[in-house]
Amino acid sequence: MFEISHRTEVVKCPNPSCPRNIQLSIGKVPGGVNDSGGWILQCDNCGTKFPYKVKNPDDYSSVKSGAKILDSWDNDVPESKIMTLKKHDLDSFPEDFSFDNLLFVQTGEYEKPTFSDIEENIFFCPGCKTHLEPILYAQLSDKLPSINKSINSYLNYYLKGRAGNPDSIIVVVDYQCSCGFNTKGVLYKDFIERELPIEEEHQLILIDVIGADLEFTIDGVYDRDDCLSILQKLLIRWQVYYNKVFLAVPFIGFDFKNSEAQRVELWNWILKNTIPHKTTLLTRKATLTSFLEGSANTGMDINVLKDYGLLNPTVDELTDKKALFKRDFHAKFYAGFDRKNAEVLVGSFNIHEGTYVENIHFKSYDFGDFFKKYILKMNIIFDPRIIDEEGEFLLISEHEDRKEFIAKVENYTTSRREKIYELINPK
Repeated sequence: MFEISHRTEVVKCPNPSCPRNIQLSIGKVPGGVNDSGGWILQCDNCGTKFPYKVKNPDDYSSVKSGAKILDSWDNDVPESKIMTLKKHDLDSFPEDFSFDNLLFVQTGEYEKPTFSDIEENIFFCPGCKTHLEPILYAQLSDKLPSINKSINSYLNYYLKGRAGNPDSIIVVVDYQCSCGFNTKGVLYKDFIERELPIEEEHQLILIDVIGADLEFTIDGVYDRDDCLSILQKLLIRWQVYYNKVFLAVPFIGFDFKNSEAQRVELWNWILKNTIPHKTTLLTRKATLTSFLEGSANTGMDINVLKDYGLLNPTVDELTDKKALFKRDFHAKFYAGFDRKNAEVLVGSFNIHEGTYVENIHFKSYDFGDFFKKYILKMNIIFDPRIIDEEGEFLLISEHEDRKEFIAKVENYTTSRREKIYELINPK
């Protein structure tokens, strides 16, 4: 199968009074045959119709947001463009019209790091306290055919529109440690039809080991690189389990001379490992200013990205003065929570890289205790009523005989964590 690379292209609606940014995904076969042609697009804000030239209009390219495709033409088909323009009363549209557009990414698809690429282990056997992440993944390799068999059985119903609309896949596997302790591992994957069945076990992300004592294993002195690894695994876990993530961090990177690239890289690390609509960032105004200056000096113009609607929403909120800024704080904590439970990583660690050591520890709370001990103490206005989330996930659970897996769609109305624990530990 040949490789297809994609780039994001943003074009502004040609109607001067319309602010809509239209985001396109332009597919191309590197070194292969690529069709030339175009689309008739209609802005979904003002209804303006216009022609736009693209590569591979009928297969590898698509509109991601801001408009719909009404028609297309192929330059290799005689009269195709002329007839298409006439059909939509656009034959007088200027051939040399200068669109206001921006090419954003011209590389292949973004490659997410696998959970096993993050070196620091956080899950240990509840019985003997030995780390189990690599062992669990090794056992998962043998179970993957059975997991895929249950997914394929589900897809037969899903493709007929009779099996819900899951946003994710939760796989629960039995795990027996060499010490004899029996527990369960909980793994996650986005539900994306084209990525099924699962090709490698590392496409499933380990988010929990039932009974694992994170308060014991994440506690002590670590260098900053290890702190980042631990926080990254917790952010992965929190994005799946919880509805809100709160990051209170006074400093992100250093303001030293020649440290701008590293500072921007650390901000991008935060944005890559969080989901904007779930994330609240509390920092110092000077920390944001330092990032904006560093971005401009390293060739990433925040204002241009904002103008084309490409700015990460977390940063967009900061630049729109909707963010939480405090000057008088030195507390550092990172938390994931729903309306019942909260998990917090707290200590001396700002978001920095290097071998300098910091102390961190993990704590679990009832949401009420977390709210009183952390949110209210910071004098932050936060409405706890907005943190519920609802959806569906495809649960793949191991049968008691450990020979097969069973697939079932489950609804959640508060958080995935609450529903998963309800299913694993029924009352």
